[in-house]
Amino acid sequence: MRVLTLLILLLLMFSIVGYSNVFKDIKNESDAKKMYEYYKEQFSKDKNNYENAWKLCAYARFYGFYFVKDKGTRESLFEEAKNAGETAVKLNPNGVEGNYFLGVAYGSLAQERGVMNSLFLAGPIVENMTKAIKKDPSYRDGAAYIVRANVYSKAPGWPVSVGDVNKAISDFENAIKYNNKVAYRYYAEFLINRGEKAKAREMIQKGLSLTLDEPVIDEYETKVLKDLLEKVK
Repeated sequence: MRVLTLLILLLLMFSIVGYSNVFKDIKNESDAKKMYEYYKEQFSKDKNNYENAWKLCAYARFYGFYFVKDKGTRESLFEEAKNAGETAVKLNPNGVEGNYFLGVAYGSLAQERGVMNSLFLAGPIVENMTKAIKKDPSYRDGAAYIVRANVYSKAPGWPVSVGDVNKAISDFENAIKYNNKVAYRYYAEFLINRGEKAKAREMIQKGLSLTLDEPVIDEYETKVLKDLLEKVK
């Protein structure tokens, strides 16, 4: 009985790791496109499947963000990601994967269209990330804190929008507790904008000391961190 219990715990542990490292097997554009096309096909066959929906959201956004250069095509992919993510959240309102990747898709759309043209998305992103944090704050090493912090730091404050510097700092501090390379990068950008170069340099150096299990994201973040390091020398 004890052996069986241990095996069940190990299986649960590996399933959680698998969900956290969603993009670990993607090493290039071809891999990203294949994953996107695969889940697009799966979603078209069964739109009532939560996993198909959130994974299409995740891979459409990933492929568009990291590999697609054409603005129109990229925006279409982000729109597709948004639609799949909204379906995922309808199917499972409190699902951590659906809420997290929908919020990321909203954020990419906002960035593509311009923040002021997409200000109405700030509230929904915060709502999605808050749900993800309540369900599992450790998901993707605290990534929901990072996304929410970015919204708080970049959106205008009340009554125009949800911007709040103190909430942003709190979320960044929560995110770096998970020793997340991406968290260190975004926190460093925030600190540079505030003129806090010494602390930003500390965040950059910590970020550069880490390696992500997802190679495409790791390469991207390393480049951004090295560029940021030049700004704080």
